[in-house]
Amino acid sequence: MRLFRIHIRPKGGSKDMWETFNYCLCNGILGVGWRLNSIKNTKNWDEYFKEASQLYDNLSICEYIMKWVKKDDLVWTRDPGGEYYLAKVISGWEYWISQEAIDRDIDIANIFRVEFRKVSIDEVPGKIVASFRAPRTIQKIEDERAIEYSKYLWNILSEERVYQIDKSKFSDIFMMLDDEETEDLVFLYLQSKGWYVVPNSRKGDTMSFEYLAVNPKTGESALTQVKTGDVPLNRSHYKNYQYKIFLFQSNEKYEGEEIPNVTCLTKKELSDFLDKSINWLPKKFKHKKEMIEIG
Repeated sequence: MRLFRIHIRPKGGSKDMWETFNYCLCNGILGVGWRLNSIKNTKNWDEYFKEASQLYDNLSICEYIMKWVKKDDLVWTRDPGGEYYLAKVISGWEYWISQEAIDRDIDIANIFRVEFRKVSIDEVPGKIVASFRAPRTIQKIEDERAIEYSKYLWNILSEERVYQIDKSKFSDIFMMLDDEETEDLVFLYLQSKGWYVVPNSRKGDTMSFEYLAVNPKTGESALTQVKTGDVPLNRSHYKNYQYKIFLFQSNEKYEGEEIPNVTCLTKKELSDFLDKSINWLPKKFKHKKEMIEIG
């Protein structure tokens, strides 16, 4: 099973994003344009390519869909309002235009058929959200955590055990959380301890830290650094900062001598907070915790 994400951003026809997206929802399809006048419907790629190559210089996106998107794959998409959907592929590529698309000038023709499920924003993993920042129309998502989570989420949303979950590589919750989710968990934990994160400090171009936090009771400021996987955090790198420093390494790979202004958060602290707060935390944390504990 492969995992993809796709933008529905029509470049031809009416170019109406809402009209095009709703058309896809109603017809149970996802896809792109590159329409022809000479052919209406076909599942024969060679037939389509022969005609289309005379009209278009680049059919690489259509060919990508034809080659890679197959039955039982999962595909994330997003409507123009920012609502997320997870789709299970029913059948692979075909060239298909309905009379409705012709009448309304909707530029969707190279399609694959899907079954949709709407996903609330707090169930969408950070890796998926980040994947929509790239402008490429469709791309494969290689992240193992995102793949296993998407399978698990489809099972929940469809109320069927469609996919077998492989959790052999994820022995604890911190191995299942992606970078952004781990940062979010630390963010929320610090706020539960009376530290308030300054929203504007949470920038992608902040080189050394994830965000700045302030404590209204003590007047202190603190900087936070979060790392996952095998990337260690060395306390000595932060000894010259005037602020308090919070560090979290998801495998507790801390190096260097202890420094008065540096606090290394433990997995137990974060895990206990997760357990205690699971009923109000974003649902993706609950789902991932269930994946680890229940399977």
